[in-house]
Amino acid sequence: MGIYACNIFYVIHRDNIYVNVLIETRSLNLSREEIEDFRRKIIYWYRVHGDRDLPWRKRRGEWEVFVAVALLRSTRRELVARVYGEFLENYSDPRRLASSKLEDVRKLIKPLGLYNERSRELIDAARIIVSVYNGRIPCDREKLLELPGVGDYAASVILLRACGKPEPLLDRNTVKVYGRVFGVKPIKFNPYRDPVIRDLAVKLVPMDPEEAYEFNLGIMDLASKVCVDIPRCNICPIKEHCKWFKRKPPETLF
Repeated sequence: MGIYACNIFYVIHRDNIYVNVLIETRSLNLSREEIEDFRRKIIYWYRVHGDRDLPWRKRRGEWEVFVAVALLRSTRRELVARVYGEFLENYSDPRRLASSKLEDVRKLIKPLGLYNERSRELIDAARIIVSVYNGRIPCDREKLLELPGVGDYAASVILLRACGKPEPLLDRNTVKVYGRVFGVKPIKFNPYRDPVIRDLAVKLVPMDPEEAYEFNLGIMDLASKVCVDIPRCNICPIKEHCKWFKRKPPETLF
């Protein structure tokens, strides 16, 4: 009841239009078997169809993860793939980056865009990591959020991959999958911060660190390959769980 009491407070102070979100979430009542089946199908699909060969997905070192998150922010994956390996060759740990010249970093990551802001943030973050945390990435959300360029999503990725914590990764695409499958319409403003969606995602993420990672990537890749604006339901591995599919509404949900 504690979770729902918190959500009621949220809905009342936002707008009565979102009362339906709470009602739908209460009516889910997912069994352990349903949750396990959903997890298993997402992970299996990812192992067969996911983009597992992306260079940062093969790495789990805390600095490697941190760099990947920083470079991928608001940037296409194919661009990051061209720079990621070279960046780690030049700056293999935060100490090397902390002592680097701004112009050298700018030049290296210029193809990614946002290179002035991103270069400064990377160097500033590296200096904090070295001076405050002795060169180690902190496995604490609040401490991560204090680092330049690290927001909620980046912190979740670092906690999930580098720290082995079963964090859900929520962005507009993964929220779309959760919303369609479980019939929960998220708030329109910053839907990835919707507490109802987050509560649901936390319950679905496996506790095992590696499975949690594969599960989250599976949801992400499913959103980009299958659960697109006009979803390809015929090849979806979780359509038997999906309320959107079962009620066959118009082509788009949001």
